[in-house]
Amino acid sequence: MTIKISKPFTIWIIGPSASGKSTIAKELYKKIQNQVSKLIIIDGDNIRDLFDNKYGYDKISRSKVTKRYIKLVKWLQSFEISSIVSVISPFEKDRLECKESLIGYRQVYLKCSMEKRLSRDKKNLYKPALEGLKKDVIDVDIPFDQSNINDLIIETDKHDIEKSTKKIVENIK
Repeated sequence: MTIKISKPFTIWIIGPSASGKSTIAKELYKKIQNQVSKLIIIDGDNIRDLFDNKYGYDKISRSKVTKRYIKLVKWLQSFEISSIVSVISPFEKDRLECKESLIGYRQVYLKCSMEKRLSRDKKNLYKPALEGLKKDVIDVDIPFDQSNINDLIIETDKHDIEKSTKKIVENIK
């Protein structure tokens, strides 16, 4: 399978926590790494840890973190490195900045029901947030802005990893 897309490119995989972003990013990487000379995964949790997570999870901090991701991806693009970015990215204004700033930007929204996300919630975010014990949780007390710039929407509570990843590959050809 050959990917015909101008390089470098960015696949920005977004969605609330437990929607499948990291899992799909890793599977997508496996599927396309042989067709792309320089490719990296940027996972929100890993990058926060890498930079000592000095920002919180409130709206302002989340936007600042997104700006950090944009700077990182732009720097990587200067070396012709393509990126698969898996981040919540809850605010449309930040996603618009990504689209304007990054070469070959493709946005994939992972839509997933709260019921399914609760069953996948390894970080134990949703239950305490729904009970009012935890704040700053996207899609509980901080809304996830619907996007008008998605290149693809995948319902991860209806499609398995293989089918979801295949849809992304078909979309970026």
